[in-house]
Amino acid sequence: MAQAIRPPRASGRPVAEGQHLTRSDLLLSPRHFRGRHHAATIFVIVLLAAFAFRLFPAKEVTVLTDGEAIQVNATFDPRSEGIAAASLEVAPGDRVLYSGGSKHASVAIDRANSVLIQVDGSVMELSTQTSTVGGALATAGLSLRPGDVVYLNGRLTTPRVPLSAAAFVSASPRTVSAGEVQPVEVRIARAKPVTVLIDTLPVQANSAATDVRSLLADLGMTVREGDLVRPSLDTELTAGMTIRLAPAKTVNVTLDGKDQVLYTQSKTVADILALLGVNPGPDELLSLPREMPVTNGMSLQIGLTRVEEVLVEEPVPPTTVYEIDYSLPPGKTRIISGRDGVQAVKYRVTFRNGVQTAREPLSRELLVPPIPNRHISGPPTSSPPPVNIIETPDFEGSYTAKMTVRATWYNASHGGKLPGDPYYGITATGVRLDWGICATDPTVIPLGTRFFVPGYGECLAADVGGGIQGYHIDLGFPEEIGDPGWGNRIVEIYILD
Repeated sequence: MAQAIRPPRASGRPVAEGQHLTRSDLLLSPRHFRGRHHAATIFVIVLLAAFAFRLFPAKEVTVLTDGEAIQVNATFDPRSEGIAAASLEVAPGDRVLYSGGSKHASVAIDRANSVLIQVDGSVMELSTQTSTVGGALATAGLSLRPGDVVYLNGRLTTPRVPLSAAAFVSASPRTVSAGEVQPVEVRIARAKPVTVLIDTLPVQANSAATDVRSLLADLGMTVREGDLVRPSLDTELTAGMTIRLAPAKTVNVTLDGKDQVLYTQSKTVADILALLGVNPGPDELLSLPREMPVTNGMSLQIGLTRVEEVLVEEPVPPTTVYEIDYSLPPGKTRIISGRDGVQAVKYRVTFRNGVQTAREPLSRELLVPPIPNRHISGPPTSSPPPVNIIETPDFEGSYTAKMTVRATWYNASHGGKLPGDPYYGITATGVRLDWGICATDPTVIPLGTRFFVPGYGECLAADVGGGIQGYHIDLGFPEEIGDPGWGNRIVEIYILD
């Protein structure tokens, strides 16, 4: 019907009379129609876009996150379009804040804190906007019991500490790669009920300490030397444990006049004596009975009799040798000072209550002989020098002077040469060492001097030695007799020449 009343369109070709018209004859060319249709569609879209840009102009959007500001543009939804344009993602728990005007908008992403909570053997992970340790625990539905303690990244903390402080208190910092978010670690150490027996007084406590030592420190208890703690301080703390603490008693002890403070678990005075390793006799001092119980702050005096051997070095004063020098004018005097010697003396010393009461010499050993003082004077008159006579069972005759010396002994084996050596037993003057050959210091007794030594006999100064200096002589003995038993003596010798 519609086609019947619609006037026929010219198709560009004539229609014969009586010819039947088809649909394609009535319409324009299909290709020509599609081209016009597409052009119209594009035109409409351009018009709509122009209208939209005029009706909804683009806004500048500032996206703030993690301390960084990013500038982007958005048209319809500044919030979602701005976040997408800034290539950011909103994680679970993050909060998006928006503020906008006609030309500019601001979008801020408030990142949630990632928190790992360790408690009662389990680990909980959550993202939260709360800023404190206590807020994170409340978000997780956890509460603290009396005695519980909280650690933030391994360090002891309180619920009011900000989670942001974790960056400054990490007990075991680890390297974090770029873009990685390190969770804040919160650990709850649950308190354990324990009992501390101080002597017989029970103290109930709830503590998160790991061992007995830490528990006592938390309770403000100091363990001194002598205090009894069971179990030991290093024992791991468990729920329901009983710790026994027996504080040591303080005893002021005066032993042989010396004061000391003793911390002890001793029950009686006898226990204290055993601890000190002393046992006073009937005539020694003990101020309290042995069976007396020990009380805190008591005083005890102990005085023992001790016998000790003490070795001390003492000076040996020099003697004075009187000589006459006929080269000096009559009445003229010359003094040559000597020098103290040194001797080692062993004493048996008795102490009673720390005070010396007796001192008995046991032995003496001459370490350094004294050098005698020489009192040299001229003859009293111009008369000829007197003749000094010595008469002993071993020698009888005159002498010119006498002096005090230290006399030791030696034989051929002391000369540093081996038997078979052609110089074995040969002295400095070339004579063979034998009885009557002696070594001297030539500056004191010149070589070739004859002198008499009581208990030895006549001697000739015919040898020297590195250890023979000053008023020291070395008496020669035959090697075959061995040790003659002479030792080290201080003797007066007589110069015969």
